[in-house]
Amino acid sequence: MSSTPSATAIDHGATYSDLLIIQGAIVFFLQVGFVSLEVGYGRSKNVKNILLKNTVNILLCAICWWAVGYAFSYGSSTDGFIGTSGFFHDGGLGAAKLWFYSWTFCLSTVTIVSGCLAERTSLVAYPVFTVLMASWVHPVVVHWAWSRDSWLLGISSECRFLDFAGGTVVHICGGMMGLVGAALVGPRIGRFEEGRAKELPGHDVSSVAIGTLFLWFGWFGFNCGSAYVYMGNMAAAAAEAAASAVASGDTSADVYASAAAAVSAAVTSGANATLHPGSTPADRVALNMTLCASVSGLTALLLSSLRSGTVDLCVCCNSLLAGLVMSTPACGFITSWAAVIYGLVAAALYMGGTRMLVRFHVDDPLESSAIHFGCGGVGTLLLALLARPTYVQELTGYDCGGLVYGGRKGAILLGLQLLGIAAITAWTAFFSVLVFYLLRRLGRLRVDQVTELAGLDNMEHGGPAYPEFNLVPYNTGSAER
Repeated sequence: MSSTPSATAIDHGATYSDLLIIQGAIVFFLQVGFVSLEVGYGRSKNVKNILLKNTVNILLCAICWWAVGYAFSYGSSTDGFIGTSGFFHDGGLGAAKLWFYSWTFCLSTVTIVSGCLAERTSLVAYPVFTVLMASWVHPVVVHWAWSRDSWLLGISSECRFLDFAGGTVVHICGGMMGLVGAALVGPRIGRFEEGRAKELPGHDVSSVAIGTLFLWFGWFGFNCGSAYVYMGNMAAAAAEAAASAVASGDTSADVYASAAAAVSAAVTSGANATLHPGSTPADRVALNMTLCASVSGLTALLLSSLRSGTVDLCVCCNSLLAGLVMSTPACGFITSWAAVIYGLVAAALYMGGTRMLVRFHVDDPLESSAIHFGCGGVGTLLLALLARPTYVQELTGYDCGGLVYGGRKGAILLGLQLLGIAAITAWTAFFSVLVFYLLRRLGRLRVDQVTELAGLDNMEHGGPAYPEFNLVPYNTGSAER
């Protein structure tokens, strides 16, 4: 490892650019994309249900993250397992912009699960798993992957587990809970008949396309914003090393302290030109995620059209999203040619993953579990092959990289990546099975057959979202109608 102390996702003593507020707002805009995508893939009889549950999830997630989630994630570590300080956040764990930015990540994780369960899940199930995810499952995973004192980051002094912006923390966590939930709630009526899959097309493909582009926009805040977090951490680490050198009487300490101050000033202004004239890590992130999404979308569209004889817009949109997910754990640590490889792998994973869902009769209306769990996991694992050592050292302080760059440390990184993926998958799967199984046993997981066939809007929300096109009489729901 280099002499610079290791950087982590959030250092309470670091000075972060105010750009994090803007980047957090851009990440929050992912919710517009998620809702638009889910509405488009859903049928018109369930639109109000989709809109309501996603809005309520946002409100609940904010309260849970303020009360306990942020503290469990970034509070003082207890045995490297969980944070135990800073509950009911009031600035004790850093500036509020750090809370805001990390909250948008938690919110994205919860929303992934919501899409997997659409159109047949009881409304009461959503707040239950939202509270569990935002208050316990996701925060513990964040602590493991991104807290300086966690057990996962403390295993090796030569290398560390790498997850740039949430391949495991967001996408494996959300995708695994969504997969378990979709399997336990069962398929929508008519999705699988006599052992064969039947398409249940959504009502508005334009919402799917628009939602996909909104998501792509929001993803720039997700990944590029994370670069500013790493830059702030490294500036704090350099300042810490300079202070230690001064205390020890190092003759070069003044020079090193001046350099650290320059780094800190550069980060505060939202630039990093002191370290990389004319370029910042955020530039590399934007390039890599754009390449990965573009290659994935075009590859899957081409392969799908050759196989089916039609050019499917939904395949293009979903494979593009698969590329964005694939880039999330890696885009700050890899070169542009590696991003192209990531895009090709993302297309293959998307096409193979969706076929596996059908084979096992798992009904995921948005194919979210295949996209997020599959691509998030493999994207994290491929860092053991393709992470460039200079980029890893630049952003984390550890001089290690992937196997293609040679050296013994690539094997260490491979072991760390496998361990991290396995631990986070097992943790999420355990609590996912627990919560959805209990909901099913209590009869609170799925709506009854009449409600599902008539539409959740008609039976639970006072009437349809498009009343002028409604063909189902409704006289239940709000007494004010």
